[in-house]
Amino acid sequence: MYQFPKIKTKIYSSGIHLPTEIVKSDDLMTEIRSEQQYNIATDWISSAMGIVERRAAPADAKPSDLAIPAAQSALDSCPEIDPQLIDLVIFCGIERDQPEPATAHTIQNALGLHAKHAFDVANACFGFIDAMQIASNYVGCGIVRYALVVTGEVPMKVTRAFTEQLKRGVDIKTAKNIIGALTVGDAGGAVLIGPTSAGEKSGFELFNTTSYSDNVDKCLYRHKADGSIEGTMMMGSLAASFIKLHQRLLRDTLGKLGWPEFDWLLSHQIGQRPFDRIGGMQGVNPNRMIKTLDKFGNVASATFPLNYHKMTSEGIVRPGDRIGGCFAGSGIVVGQFGYTY
Repeated sequence: MYQFPKIKTKIYSSGIHLPTEIVKSDDLMTEIRSEQQYNIATDWISSAMGIVERRAAPADAKPSDLAIPAAQSALDSCPEIDPQLIDLVIFCGIERDQPEPATAHTIQNALGLHAKHAFDVANACFGFIDAMQIASNYVGCGIVRYALVVTGEVPMKVTRAFTEQLKRGVDIKTAKNIIGALTVGDAGGAVLIGPTSAGEKSGFELFNTTSYSDNVDKCLYRHKADGSIEGTMMMGSLAASFIKLHQRLLRDTLGKLGWPEFDWLLSHQIGQRPFDRIGGMQGVNPNRMIKTLDKFGNVASATFPLNYHKMTSEGIVRPGDRIGGCFAGSGIVVGQFGYTY
């Protein structure tokens, strides 16, 4: 069997795009009359979950409307790489512009790229991590030279739909199962991945992922025939599962990396309590975690590029720092990675 050469890969640049409209959590809870109808405090999301506000794209925005400017920002941040050397474009958001063609083609066309490979992958909030691993494998095997991984998340459409249901009035059980949809936010993000130079230490060291598909009912939504949205977002139960699985996986991840701890940790962010629980795990310094949930909420697959961009643009990370990742998605899928900056 032919063995492809294994080339180490790294992130060359990142870009994000955030809508300008800010939606406050307390305003959403006031709108659904949470205290009067459901005996849930108006400040429950802002205080207990730590999500004060989030960004909202226009109601008619498509995923590519957020993905394209994020991708352009990533390209502009890396002028030393000729965009025509990008051979792979992967779009990995939860929603797509349309079933056909792949949203990656829409993005590639808008950016004037000519990648040989352009396709979509989807795995709920974990999609970006999956896409980076795919891109790293394509580059690492010598199939492509550079890869653009990009997402555009517009979950505020789900928030608007569930807000209307909650305003009309539902039973308490239903309310508790869908109110988690009020924690999300819209965002676009992108990274450019390519090979490391000879002798360079930076780059991806490990991806460590596992799936438990017996939790498909904990967080889901679907479009009904009449165009409306139905589903459940049982965030408390989902968060508990995420934490347990991350704890189980973390020792294995650090062991395979040969690292005693991470210098920095990037994580999926669905609320302050699970964020703090991850910060208390062995090998994690809670003071070296990047936090965006208070201002942007749960931005699904855009969480990694948003937090990576924040960490690198603020200049707080140094060459050689060991970066860890703890991410998850409904289904459930849980994964971690190690990256040397």
